[in-house]
Amino acid sequence: MPWVQIGLGLAVIAVLAWVVTLVGQRATALDRAKRAEAEALEAERMRDRREARMPGGNPSHPIEVASAAVVEPRATSLPCPRCSSPAHVDAHEVEMHDGRRLRVTRMRCGTCGHRRPLYFFVRSSARPSPEASGEGIDVRS
Repeated sequence: MPWVQIGLGLAVIAVLAWVVTLVGQRATALDRAKRAEAEALEAERMRDRREARMPGGNPSHPIEVASAAVVEPRATSLPCPRCSSPAHVDAHEVEMHDGRRLRVTRMRCGTCGHRRPLYFFVRSSARPSPEASGEGIDVRS
């Protein structure tokens, strides 16, 4: 009889140890998942900061173009910064930033779905040419 009680006691201890191990493994897996999620969010923030520093990534350093007609072709020629696939123009707008008139294209990647704005500065909108303002044109002929 005492052997049975000892055997049952050892079985209970083994079951408790097994349950503690399972709970510990689950807690470790949750910690790993939380850590991986935090790392993914930090990587996303780093990618966003890197994109903002790229030419056209923010209004402070737009891509300079000669004409508004080349904005969309130029925008679609730039690949998605996330997956290097072709991106498409969802919208093309004109906005004022720091007193400058900028063209903004709202880009969307066809593969990963990443969305981002691209900023363009049209040189011809910076100041009128002498011909447009009437300066430098000889009308005596």
